[in-house]
Amino acid sequence: MTDQNLTSHPDTNQTIERIILANPISNVSPEQMADVIESGQVLITAIPGVEFMSFGMALDADMPYRWYVRIRFRDEQALQAYQIHPNHTDFGVQQWLPIIADQVVIDYRTQY
Repeated sequence: MTDQNLTSHPDTNQTIERIILANPISNVSPEQMADVIESGQVLITAIPGVEFMSFGMALDADMPYRWYVRIRFRDEQALQAYQIHPNHTDFGVQQWLPIIADQVVIDYRTQY
């Protein structure tokens, strides 16, 4: 199978995964981080169409991004609904972004 075959016929019913690589601001305490992660897990996974969410920290503290978040959506419509859902928008503005120095967000249509 060529790369062209993988991208030439996108299926909007395929699972979508969002990968977020992030760095916290320098003064985030472990307690604050734990509170934000726990709150995010509850709020984000309550959004219809969100199938899975995980959070991790880089094993090597010298990596360019220290935190990793993975969110799986049922399909593209679920991702679109998530984008405007108040659980996502409120959590992002009130809890996540205040502790993040920088981040990269990429959405992927899963192939297998």
